[in-house]
Amino acid sequence: MEERHFFAVHTFISEETREAYLTPPEKRNPPEKRRTEREWAEFANGKYARCMSTWVGNEEFFYCHWIAKSEQDVYRQLEEFDLEGTILQTMVHEVHQFMSAYRNSSEILEQFPENGTTW
Repeated sequence: MEERHFFAVHTFISEETREAYLTPPEKRNPPEKRRTEREWAEFANGKYARCMSTWVGNEEFFYCHWIAKSEQDVYRQLEEFDLEGTILQTMVHEVHQFMSAYRNSSEILEQFPENGTTW
């Protein structure tokens, strides 16, 4: 089965888990080293799914772009990372069209539904 793109909306299960997640590593007990973007990407590449991007703001929600074979594999990966239900609650949506200036590809990747407006 081909890998597919998913957009996840995550919410923290409590203000305490949000604060712990957003505490800089060097201020944790015990202190940890901050990861480079490459180290983060290697960590986020799991057995069932891999997180490609994350966006975190000041709201209780944050967002991630996942690549996996199925929606269930995204949830399985979150559980394997011990995030789902312990730190986060998540809603996953498959996205059928994914375009990115960051990818900077010369491939034709724009997708459209075959019939009507639904994939």
